[in-house]
Amino acid sequence: MSTPPSLANEIGLLRRIAENVATKPAPQKRSRITEDDLRAGGFFWARQSPDGLCGILRPGNEPFNEFAEKLFSSSPKMERGTSFSAFQEELFVILTSDYLGRDPMQIGEADVLALQERLAFWFKERAAKRTIFVPCMISPWPSPRFSIGPVTFLFIEDVVKSEYYLDLRAQSPSAGGLDRLIEAMGKERAHWLAVVNIDDCDRERGYEIGDLAVDLALVALQLAAPGLDTRNISRLATRRGPGMKVFLSVSAGRETGGFSNTEPGLSIGNGYLGHIIRETNTVISAVGKCVQSFATGNFRLPKLEQAWCDAAYWLHQGLAEPIDSIAVAKLETAIEVLLHAESSAGSEGRILAAMDTFYSLKPDDPITPSSPITTKAFAKRFVRDRSRVLHGTWSTLSVRLSGSRDSLADLARTLVRSTAQELELYFQSSAAADDTQTFLNWVKHRRQRI
Repeated sequence: MSTPPSLANEIGLLRRIAENVATKPAPQKRSRITEDDLRAGGFFWARQSPDGLCGILRPGNEPFNEFAEKLFSSSPKMERGTSFSAFQEELFVILTSDYLGRDPMQIGEADVLALQERLAFWFKERAAKRTIFVPCMISPWPSPRFSIGPVTFLFIEDVVKSEYYLDLRAQSPSAGGLDRLIEAMGKERAHWLAVVNIDDCDRERGYEIGDLAVDLALVALQLAAPGLDTRNISRLATRRGPGMKVFLSVSAGRETGGFSNTEPGLSIGNGYLGHIIRETNTVISAVGKCVQSFATGNFRLPKLEQAWCDAAYWLHQGLAEPIDSIAVAKLETAIEVLLHAESSAGSEGRILAAMDTFYSLKPDDPITPSSPITTKAFAKRFVRDRSRVLHGTWSTLSVRLSGSRDSLADLARTLVRSTAQELELYFQSSAAADDTQTFLNWVKHRRQRI
């Protein structure tokens, strides 16, 4: 019987790995293996065993990495639910335990299938449904709880009255972990707690997906209320900057200075978050659907929806970035990712297509009624500025960009917001295809019919 083509490569890689699984005496007793130990034994990776060091020799490095990547990517559920490094470490332990002394020529399809099954069981034992709690800095003012997709936001004073806290109290009188979290939030002036359920992930990956889902949900507020100090809203554990900016300078013996409160959401006001959520329900709902897809891993149209999530994250980072040149690079990346541009020429073309789709602007039209810059010139400058900053042609710290950061932020927000809303309509259409150009054409035709 011939070997199935789908596993032929994996079998070859596994045989090459088996040729390089070896054990050697440890140079000396140590609590941990050093780089010198690996070099002396000819290993690229090793672990301690009763016989000394057991590992994979350097010639097995590339076959092992390629084999691990193939097995990992063959299971979308595992690829979403755990980190590659954790998977790789478990695979290494299995291979160095079971393939030491194996005749490579006796390794076949059954061995690869057995490894896949064993790793699937390993992941199943690690994966679980988890409720992730994420402190956030949104606004210092109280407001009723609200949800954006799968993420629920509670003001700090309401946490102890919530079902999350009461359920933990019912299981443990102290509810110690959540009590400590609330105490830390108070000290750090993080007035909001985000709560999101994540399924089928190990603990570390569950934290990561939960954090990112909260970031995407916060983008909904930045799209819905761009003028209300939402630029710096964030998770407590991410880029948030100081709550107070103090500045002082001395010139000719005279001091000048002062301070400003940079806490996010100061202008939102007591209870006003609820009003924002209600008044911008279309945006909040559309973003929430994309966040739901990301948090569950069940994308309705994977290419388009993942592109939106990636772009929203770049927008979130770009809005908070203090250095203009880096902010511009991030905001421009948000637009390129959103439009799924694959090259400089592709990026320029997609920007022109987006301007035509969302603003009905042709290449030779002025970018605004009073602007001397055409849409085509804007797109060319857009791609050029980002490329020069990222490739070192222009200094990151000294460059004077021709475009306005505020204008670019407005454009990125508009495109991300409009795309989320149009995607929601597109998903419901019979013509929905997972392709950026098809989507832009559909949006353009839909808007022309209105």
